[in-house]
Amino acid sequence: MSTTKEIPMEKLTIEQLSYVGKQIEQEINSYSSYYTSLRVVYNKFLDNKDYIKDLMTYQDKEILVPMTSSLYIPGKCADVKKITIEVGGNFFVETTLEKALKFCDRKLETVQKSMDKIDEIIKTKSDQLNAVNQNLIEKQQQQKK
Repeated sequence: MSTTKEIPMEKLTIEQLSYVGKQIEQEINSYSSYYTSLRVVYNKFLDNKDYIKDLMTYQDKEILVPMTSSLYIPGKCADVKKITIEVGGNFFVETTLEKALKFCDRKLETVQKSMDKIDEIIKTKSDQLNAVNQNLIEKQQQQKK
């Protein structure tokens, strides 16, 4: 069983502090990238929710149906009471508009919770990086004396 022991920053050398600082920066960058990805997913579900609300008024309306990113064909919304949604893992479910809205709400809540956790981790890591950088500056000033 491996155990980790804490070493006070004051006992680390300038090189060790620099190494720790770089590690923390990499962690912050990774978490920031993950946060950005979650933000994209969150916005996607917000958009989906808006589209579902719009669908409620589309009964018998003419629309353009995308076949590819640049090819559309005319279509008509015959039945907008039920839609098919992807629930993850490339699985699709037919459901009512109301249930689809609730699904989006649940997903939004889950993604928001994850974003909040990641945001807290980033703040903690930033505080740690600030402490390391402060110690590094102090050590470098002491070394110049």
